[in-house]
Amino acid sequence: MTLRNATLSVRVFATSILFTLGIGFVLSLVYLYTQKVHPHKLQGHGVVEGIAYTYHGIPSEPRLIASLQGSMASTINDADFEIFKAWTDAGGTEEAYAGTVESLVQAKCTSCHDEGGYFPRLETYEDIAPLASPDSGVDVKRLAQTTHVHLLGMPLLFYILGALFVRTRHPEKVKAILVAVPFVAIVWDIAHWWITKLNPEGAAGIVFGGALMSLGFALQWFLTFYDVWWKAPKAEVHSIWGE
Repeated sequence: MTLRNATLSVRVFATSILFTLGIGFVLSLVYLYTQKVHPHKLQGHGVVEGIAYTYHGIPSEPRLIASLQGSMASTINDADFEIFKAWTDAGGTEEAYAGTVESLVQAKCTSCHDEGGYFPRLETYEDIAPLASPDSGVDVKRLAQTTHVHLLGMPLLFYILGALFVRTRHPEKVKAILVAVPFVAIVWDIAHWWITKLNPEGAAGIVFGGALMSLGFALQWFLTFYDVWWKAPKAEVHSIWGE
């Protein structure tokens, strides 16, 4: 039985799931824009260029400076940035760290980058010194962790959405293609994280994968919602479980 021919309570239940997934997906796009795209845009970088810097890095620039110009830009002011930059330009030594730089780290960084927190610890010179070296992009350990989380989490989202979409009355070939698109996009997108880590030219593939995933989500969402509430139902009304 299709969703449109199901009882009202089942259709309301399905719609509630659709709106929850839709809000969550839109907010994830907002997060990606504010944390991954906008900071690089402020530096005059394009979307592809900014993604390449995130995964491959900027070999000519310390990781600390790249972060402070990117996702961490909102946490400091211009004067603070110049202090950090002067320290890294001077070689990022322990002697130069003591005093002003150390005070800035304690004031601006340790509230999030503390012992046992989600973010890497930045409480001592030994913690922050590696960041004064050239930016090599996201480290392999963190990339592997992110890959693991996304490969398990994203398919679950599209499994739920797809389970609703296949219950619509759209043509089977259309449904077969659209339910597969997001899963192909997920694999493509994550594969290009690793490709971009090795070669910045792979960043365009990440943009393509993200766009394909978003398109697949949007089409399934709107076509499901349309079928449930606007498409004319058959005369009979059944429970989705065939009662």
